[in-house]
Amino acid sequence: MRDQGRLVEWFDDKGYGFIQPNETSKERVFLHIKDFARPGPRPIVGCALDYKVILDERGRYRAQQVTYLKAAQSKGFASKPKVSTPPKQAKLSAMQLFCVGYILFLAILTLMGLLSGLILLLISLMNALSYWLYAQDKEAAQLGNRRIPENSLHVVAFLGGWPAAWLAQQKLRHKTQKQPFRQIYFCTIGFNIILILWLISPFNHLNV
Repeated sequence: MRDQGRLVEWFDDKGYGFIQPNETSKERVFLHIKDFARPGPRPIVGCALDYKVILDERGRYRAQQVTYLKAAQSKGFASKPKVSTPPKQAKLSAMQLFCVGYILFLAILTLMGLLSGLILLLISLMNALSYWLYAQDKEAAQLGNRRIPENSLHVVAFLGGWPAAWLAQQKLRHKTQKQPFRQIYFCTIGFNIILILWLISPFNHLNV
């Protein structure tokens, strides 16, 4: 799949940088100097590019067959699709309300004595850990270092860290499009809620 964007970061001494696609909801794309389709001037920050997007062996989006664009050819860096924007905003608002509702739900259960304070503390720690792991994975993806295993991200989300995981996805623009990661992430939300309901049910004999 080909896409267009602008170079937003470039390390000329190392020969690589990052492209921000015109659709700003998409994750940044890694670019190496050798991925240009033909020799040309050294890239500079702000130049418009057309490129093919692949997922490399490190799990990051990478540009290949890159060519420079003239101003008339560019689709517009900051433009936002008129049709897709409203559904996206509605989706984000719904998720925000869901996260807030989940936190209030846990607080009410704890105040009523149905949920242990230790469980609430554990979930709080899982949220802090979840955001940190996403931040580390984002940095590793940009630098080409060893990534955080996706299973680790899912386990922390299942243990209650999914609200912070969602926040990290939006704020860091990370893991927002990759499939099937997204489907599994939403499954962890469902399983976590089932776990909470089991903990407050008569079937829980663990005394936690």
